[in-house]
Amino acid sequence: MNQDIKTYVVNLLETCQERKQKIALLHYELKHPAQISEIEMINAMALGHGNSGSGHTDGHVSDKTLYIALNYQNRVEKLNTDTREEIAIQLVELEQAQKRLEYYTTLLEKRQAMVVRIAYFEGLPWDEVAREVGVAVRTVHKIKIRALEQLAGMYQFTGQHS
Repeated sequence: MNQDIKTYVVNLLETCQERKQKIALLHYELKHPAQISEIEMINAMALGHGNSGSGHTDGHVSDKTLYIALNYQNRVEKLNTDTREEIAIQLVELEQAQKRLEYYTTLLEKRQAMVVRIAYFEGLPWDEVAREVGVAVRTVHKIKIRALEQLAGMYQFTGQHS
């Protein structure tokens, strides 16, 4: 068994809680994205020059400023769309990795799956995992090692390790 694949699987398991948190955060950001409104941008650009000695009075809006502001409206829409797309791409990647890991775990032997779920998905310490499974901590570590080997074999077989 390739050591790189084992390392990849261990990293996936150890970052499971962090990945779940990132997925939840990205779901929120996708539903409630921070956006620049066209009105905010137009107001900022149209009235942002103030009294700079240019001969214009405060609040005067030149044709050039309005032209820039109206064209920038399209740019704001594009930036907001690009931001949503970036969030969606990142979210899909994280969710795919998480779902694959969770599914592969269901293919393990019952005790192996239980140890992986309790230790990594729920984040409980090894002594509590042992208590939940009803075995000694030493036995839990043996079960974990076999589970890691099985998972690494699945990732190697499917080529989903990178």
